[in-house]
Amino acid sequence: MTYYLCAIFTLISAAVSFGFSIDAYVSAKKQPASGLITAKYAVSRSLGILVVAIGLVIFVSRPYLIGLATIMTLIQLFDGLIGFKVSLFKTVGPLLTALVNAILLFLIL
Repeated sequence: MTYYLCAIFTLISAAVSFGFSIDAYVSAKKQPASGLITAKYAVSRSLGILVVAIGLVIFVSRPYLIGLATIMTLIQLFDGLIGFKVSLFKTVGPLLTALVNAILLFLIL
């Protein structure tokens, strides 16, 4: 049960991250070319993480879930730190997500 809680939460976190990268891509289409290229890199990486997260809900692999949950915890932690300069929502949301993911990861270990 704990495996699936962590896997689903990690999947949701990866989906939100992918959504933000899509938003950055759409916004960057109106910006100079370098911003668009950076946004494309963000989309490609977020999509890869999302696909692996979906796979971990379907195919049970504790070691891979530990790895991906760690990655998503760090991504959300860094997003929260970046969010300090943007807004309270973009700070608290990712930091709470990182905390919950870290707790679920701890329970898996």
